[in-house]
Parts: sequence; structure tokens; C-alpha cells
Amino acid sequence: MPPAKVKIERILDERTRQNTFHKRKGGLVKKAIELSLLCDCEVSLVLKSGPTKTCKEGRVTAYCSKDLAVMLRETLTHLPMGVFHNEDYNRFAKLEAEVGGSDAVVGVPVTDGMAGMAG
Repeated sequence: MPPAKVKIERILDERTRQNTFHKRKGGLVKKAIELSLLCDCEVSLVLKSGPTKTCKEGRVTAYCSKDLAVMLRETLTHLPMGVFHNEDYNRFAKLEAEVGGSDAVVGVPVTDGMAGMAG
């Protein structure tokens, strides 16, 4: 029997939320590394946790397949066609259900805007 689907909404319990963040962060970094190695592409990923008891500002974690500063400069110089937002989740979930796999988001057009990125 497959595991129950997780409802995608904010986790109210702080300890559970932190544990979930830590586990999913590791999985996301692993996927970013795999994508870079398998597809010979450049990948950068920057995550900032929410505030915790030990770190009121939250902690920043970054992975980059090359020098992070160089990749950030390139991103600001050549702004991407768009950027994904939380509001795009339903579009990703719908495509995954239709195709039946987590790689179904390939080719999904991104939303417009990098407002505030260069300033």
C-alpha cells in the first residue's frame, strides 16, 4: 500500500515543520546535484529556513554546481524569462498527476517577473 498523500499546507507544529524542512532540504539538494550531473547543466539552489529558537533570522543553505557568486551575477545580468512562485504549485501538481511522475514539470512555462531581484 502506498503511503498517504501529504496535504500541501503549512505545518503548524514547529518541531514537525523543522524536521520536515530538514529532510526535504536534503532531498532537494540531492535532486539538484543529480540534475546537474545527469544533464550537464548549471544548477543553483538557495534556501532560507524560517526563524528558529537557536537562529532568529533563519539559516541560509546554498548549492551551486559552479561558483555561486558567478552564477548569481549571471542571473542578475541575464534575467530569466520568469520565476516560479508558490501560487504555481497547483499547475505542477496537476501536470504530475496527468503524466504520473515527478519529472512532469519539464517544459512548464514560468511566470513573468523577477521584481525586486536586481534592486
